[in-house]
Amino acid sequence: MVSEKIEYIRFDDLKTGILMGDKPYILVEGDFSSLREVRTPVGQIELLDELADQLRYDSKAAQTTEEKWKAIEKCSAQIKSFFIDFSHLNKDVSHLEIYLNPSELALIPFELLLDEKGLPRFIDKEGKSLVLTRNFRKKRPSQVILPKAPRVLYVHTKPSHKNFLGLPFPDVPFKNHLQSLRYALRHWEVDKQLTISENPTFEEFKLLVSQASESKNPFTHIHVLAHGSLIFDPKRPSDFEYGIAFRSDEPLETPYRATPTKDIKALFSTLPNLPHMVNYMVCDGANFTNGAKPDKNPVQATFEAGVPVVLGSQFPLSMKGSNLITKELYKNLFRGDDIRTILGSIRTQLFSNFPKDQHDWISLVSYLDLPNDYDFQRLLLKLEFQLAILNSIRNQVGVDDAEEVPDKDDFIRAQMEIERSIADLREQLVEIEHEKAHEAAFLENSGLLGSAYKRLAETFYEESRILKVDTVDKQKTYLREAKVWYKKAAHRNLSHHWSIVQYISLSTVLDGGLPDGESDYWNTARLAVHTEIELDKAKEKKSVWPYGTLLELYLLSPAQTQSSKKDIEKCMELLVSNAKASGKTQAIDSTRFQLQRYLKWWGDNDFKIPKDFFVGNKEFLESIIEKLTFKV
Repeated sequence: MVSEKIEYIRFDDLKTGILMGDKPYILVEGDFSSLREVRTPVGQIELLDELADQLRYDSKAAQTTEEKWKAIEKCSAQIKSFFIDFSHLNKDVSHLEIYLNPSELALIPFELLLDEKGLPRFIDKEGKSLVLTRNFRKKRPSQVILPKAPRVLYVHTKPSHKNFLGLPFPDVPFKNHLQSLRYALRHWEVDKQLTISENPTFEEFKLLVSQASESKNPFTHIHVLAHGSLIFDPKRPSDFEYGIAFRSDEPLETPYRATPTKDIKALFSTLPNLPHMVNYMVCDGANFTNGAKPDKNPVQATFEAGVPVVLGSQFPLSMKGSNLITKELYKNLFRGDDIRTILGSIRTQLFSNFPKDQHDWISLVSYLDLPNDYDFQRLLLKLEFQLAILNSIRNQVGVDDAEEVPDKDDFIRAQMEIERSIADLREQLVEIEHEKAHEAAFLENSGLLGSAYKRLAETFYEESRILKVDTVDKQKTYLREAKVWYKKAAHRNLSHHWSIVQYISLSTVLDGGLPDGESDYWNTARLAVHTEIELDKAKEKKSVWPYGTLLELYLLSPAQTQSSKKDIEKCMELLVSNAKASGKTQAIDSTRFQLQRYLKWWGDNDFKIPKDFFVGNKEFLESIIEKLTFKV
C-alpha cells in the first residue's frame, strides 16, 4: 500500500488550542517538498453548532436525512479548502496519513470529506480505495513489533447508575461483540486467547490490564464496549469532557461520574508492555470538543501513551455500527490482513450498508503509528496466522468422533477458507517473488502455499472417507499444485531442506519417485539438514525441526537395511528429546501428522508409493508413529 503523509504545522503549545476561523497553518505533503499556507475555514463554535445536532442519533434537531446531508455537504466544502488538492494526488496513493500535532485540529472531522460526486471521499469506489488515518509527530520513532498471536481482553460495561441526563444507561450489544470475537479467534484456542471482563469498575479493569502487562503473556488487543458519558463540574464549567462509563460501586443515589481521560492516560503510560491495539467502541470516545484542555479524549490519550493502533468514535456510534466494526475488524485482522485495508472496507460498509440518515462512517476514527517495515512484518505475520488457520482446519475435518463428524457444508466451508488462504498467499508471493531482500519470506511463503494446497487436497480426502464420495481427482490436482510450490522454494534455495523433502514426498506419492535427472535432490536435502544441525551445534543449540525433516527423508528411501532403520530410529529419538528439552513439542505433532498421511491417506492403490520404500512398509511406519505418540 502506497502512503502519503500530510502534516499541519503551527507555533506555540501544540497540546492545547481553540479552533478559530481564518487561523494560519503550514500544510505539508509528502517529504516536505510541498508546503503551503492554509487557513481554517470555520471556528470551533460554528463547527460544533452545525454538526452537534445533525451527527447525534438522539437529537430532535436532526429532523430529516436531507437536513443531515446538507450539514455534511456544507462541512465538507469548508474542510476542502483546508486540505490537500486531490487532483494533484498520485494515483498510486491509497493511504493518507494525517499528522495532527496541533490538538485543536483533531476536532475537524476530516473523515467526513466528500468527493466531486457527493460521495464519501474515503470509501471504496470501483475497486479503488483511499484510506485516511491519523497520527502525531513524536519525539522518538516508535519501535512497533506486530504480535505473533492474539491475546484479547474484551471489556463490556453498563453502570447501574443513571447517566448525566438522569436516564438509565441503555444495554450494550455485548453478546454480538463476543460472538464476533470468538469467531475471529476460532482458529486459536479461544479460551486461552480471549479474556472477558464483564461490567468491571475502572479499578478492576486497571488491575487486570496491569497484571497482564507485567506477565509473560500481556494482552495484545483490548476491546472496550461501553457508553461515553459527559463529565461536567458546575464549579469548573470549562473543565468538561466525555469519559468512559465503567461500573461504579458508589451508592445509586450518588451522582455518577465516568472515568476521565487522565485516568486512562495514567494507566497506559505506566504499562511495561503495551497492547498493540485498543479499540474503544464508546460513543464520543474520540470526541475532542474541549480543545482548550489537553488529555480530554481517551482515544488520543491512549495513542499518545504509545499504543500503536487506537480506534474510536468522534461522534455517537449506533449499536449496529459497533457490531459491524467489531465483526469485520477482528475476523480480517486475525487473518493477517492490512489494518488500513480493513478500516477502509469497514468505512465503506458503514456507508453503503446502512440508511443514509446514519453517520457511523463519519464517527469511526483511527490513530495508527505503523513501523516503517510494516508491510514486511505483516507478511511474516500472515504466514503465522495462515499456518494457525490451516492447522485448525486440518484438526476440524479430521475428527473421528461420531458426534462431531463434519457434513457436506462443513467441508465446503473448510475448503473455501483454505482457498482464501491460497489466494492471500499467492498475492503476497507476486509482490516479493523477485525481491532478493525478501528471499526468506519467499521461501516460507512458497512452502506454506504448498502446504495450503496439500491441506486442501486433504479436506477432499477426508470428505471422501467420511461421506463416501469420490474425490481422488481433486486430491491429486491439488497435491500436484503443492508439489509445484515446494519445488519453486527448493530451486530458490537448495539449503531450504524442508521444501526439498516435501517435493520428494509428493513426487513419491504421485509418481512413484523423483523424475529422471533429479535423484540428487535426496542427497542435497540430507546435506542441507546435516549442515543446519552442525551450525546449531556450533551455537550450542539443540536442533529440533531438522530431525523431523531427516526422519521423513530416510523414510523416503528404498534401502531397507538394518543400518537405515537405525538412522530412522535415531532421528526419532533426537527429535523427541530435543523437542521436549526446548519446549517445541509441536515438531513431534507435525511429524506424526505427516507420517499418518502416508499410512492412512497415501497408502492405498490410488497413489504410487513403492512397496520397498520405508513409507510403503505399513508395519514399520505404524511402529514409528506409535513411538512418536507414546513419546509425547
